[in-house]
Amino acid sequence: MLNDSLNKEWKIKFFEAFASEQGNTVEMEKADKLKFEHFPPVIGKFYNELVDEDALKNICNGKLKLFKGKLSSDYNDDILTVDYVKTIKDQLNTLMQQQIAKLNQEDPNFLKEDEKEIIENSDFPFIRLMTLVYTKDTDEMTKDEQEQWKGYMNDFINQQIVFGVINTYYTMKLYHDNNYISLFQTPYNKEGLWDEYADNKKGFCVAYDFKEISEKTARQLKKIFPVVYVDSKLTKDDLDYDVYNPYCASIAINKEVVNDYDNEWMYVFNHQFTESEYRMLDNLLEPVYNKTTNNESIQNILKNVYLVDKDDDLEYKYKEIIRDLLAVLESKEFNDEIKGLLDEVFKITDDEIEIEFMKPEAIYLGTNFPEDEQEKYKELIESEDVRIFKIKEKDGQLFKALI
Repeated sequence: MLNDSLNKEWKIKFFEAFASEQGNTVEMEKADKLKFEHFPPVIGKFYNELVDEDALKNICNGKLKLFKGKLSSDYNDDILTVDYVKTIKDQLNTLMQQQIAKLNQEDPNFLKEDEKEIIENSDFPFIRLMTLVYTKDTDEMTKDEQEQWKGYMNDFINQQIVFGVINTYYTMKLYHDNNYISLFQTPYNKEGLWDEYADNKKGFCVAYDFKEISEKTARQLKKIFPVVYVDSKLTKDDLDYDVYNPYCASIAINKEVVNDYDNEWMYVFNHQFTESEYRMLDNLLEPVYNKTTNNESIQNILKNVYLVDKDDDLEYKYKEIIRDLLAVLESKEFNDEIKGLLDEVFKITDDEIEIEFMKPEAIYLGTNFPEDEQEKYKELIESEDVRIFKIKEKDGQLFKALI
């Protein structure tokens, strides 16, 4: 469980639903409602050092720099679970529809209505179709011919499952690699924030207004999530639910002491490959897939018999083959073997990117912001039609003042 002493109750409820209920529309709507109810009217992006003129102009014009989530020391993909069984079933359902269409074209009466119903209501429709076809095709075969046909069927299903699992494995790795993040806090009026995030008030804070929801702010809100705090990196054993949402690897931050000013929100953006990046991806992934499928352990799995006789019928042990495949793919030995090739794939996208975000409401300079830079910042920021303030301190309270 998440530590109750570090997190408000609504955050714990949000994280559980966000992590585990992606396919549940009702639960995800509840999670969104929790987020919107507690989202601050203004969020701030703190900078702990000066930026050059071009970077400052970009900030004023609504640009936001992001870096790959996996580069953060808090990133934790160990808690993530991929539902390979569901994913493979969904993928092979498309192939099943193609197979049924082909059978109907060859013989419109090959599958009776009750048989189609049996297939649709089965645990794994694609495999049920295959075993049903086998039963109908082998009625008049000899025992040896039936065994030979069963071997063909076993190998065909093996190939589909192996390809599906390998494809899902690398698709998820690419998805995780393409998640970019940026951390926001509540803005300027908390001294602790300036000390922690702006180099003891020497930096500045860029504030963004969410008081009024427009099409643009609503679009950005969908990518911003509350941070949950942990005093040590979570493991799967720490949670009594599976975490399927890859974004969760980036929104749990290690923090032994949570202060009253801590109200962090994480922007998570999934980069979509451009056309040129896709071309590079095809070239660089080919040797990865070749090395994977030609791996001796994978080849042995392809030859294994998972289609077995059971109660005058056939059963395919799909959970067993998926388990065997993951044991290879997730092993240290295999990952060491594939690392060099995979690292080249990850280089397709930069570690840091800049995206269109929102024009700032205002920019606040810290109380210890360098005096010799203040006028230059003021002139540039005002020329970009953004308000600028200097943070002042009086009687232990922070307030904003015009420069």
